[in-house]
Amino acid sequence: MKTMLPAVAAVLFLLAGCATAPRYQKMLVVGDSLTACAPLPALGWNHDWGLAATARENDFVHRLHGQLKKHSPDLRLAVDSIMYQDEMTGWVHLIPCDADLVVIQLSENYQGGISLEEYRDAYAQMIDELREGSPKTIVCLGPWKNTQLEPVIAEAAKSRNAIFVSLREIYDDPANHAASEGVYPKAGDFPGDRGMAAIARAILAAL
Repeated sequence: MKTMLPAVAAVLFLLAGCATAPRYQKMLVVGDSLTACAPLPALGWNHDWGLAATARENDFVHRLHGQLKKHSPDLRLAVDSIMYQDEMTGWVHLIPCDADLVVIQLSENYQGGISLEEYRDAYAQMIDELREGSPKTIVCLGPWKNTQLEPVIAEAAKSRNAIFVSLREIYDDPANHAASEGVYPKAGDFPGDRGMAAIARAILAAL
């Protein structure tokens, strides 16, 4: 009997994991070009998913959605953005929010339109308004390249009890850049397929 105990324990552990895996009805991803990017012929980009993934299913949004559907088979996906990313405003069209999982990926288009403190406060306000009316899991991604916003977004997320996921280690590995894959060399410092997969894994781990 003693030799059976580890196997039984392993089965119970797996069952417990399945029972406690997060389950969602709708996922909303609010982002910039890493989430969804309109065609940019100058970069050789003629698609509308996350720059510079080689296929829609390879960007972080669709990888994450695919993984979550294993536990939430009816999970719906919505992808959107805000109107003025430099000023961190213009999300009225997202309210009221009926998603129970929200991923915010904003930062790359901030160019100093408002102060860092104002950006933090606006980011926190957006979390509040997205969450209003029902409990939601909110994940806030740190910046890919715009590193000045790393502590700003982290602080806003912490102040609103949201999950913060840093992308620093993912960015720092050149293998995660599109340049290492050679498909979109003019978008070389954006995440390629490996980078997108790493971002999706990081969100899953945080959840």
